[in-house]
Amino acid sequence: MELVRIPIAELDKVWSIVDKDIKNALAYSGQLTNSEFVLDHAKQGKFQVWVLWDKTKPTANEKYFGVVVTELIKRQLGKVCHIYIMTGRQRHKWQYLVKDIEEFAKNEGCQMMELIARPGWKKILNNFGYDMTHVVLEKKIKQEE
Repeated sequence: MELVRIPIAELDKVWSIVDKDIKNALAYSGQLTNSEFVLDHAKQGKFQVWVLWDKTKPTANEKYFGVVVTELIKRQLGKVCHIYIMTGRQRHKWQYLVKDIEEFAKNEGCQMMELIARPGWKKILNNFGYDMTHVVLEKKIKQEE
């Protein structure tokens, strides 16, 4: 199993494979964005798209295990690698690949990794040295018409 970064020029070729997983992940994120937004930002170089891939399998559907979307954020006092989306099937086979994202972030000059995730990721990522430092609370605001 490997984590493969998709070059910007190849995004359209793989989008049909990752689009469903991205849409499903975004459905849990307050639904203030969509997969077209992710694709557009990836094409602009603002997001990085990765696939979880097992090249030993015979077909593309069998090789594909999931998708990761990262974002490099420059803040006033340093750079952060934000995991925007990390989703797929048979997580136990690929969750250790977070180390590859960390290596990418280190090579990009990031001082920190961050993600906003569903509660189940806390237990998983604790095994890789991640700590819960904050909690995200949400409330939808109804706009007057």
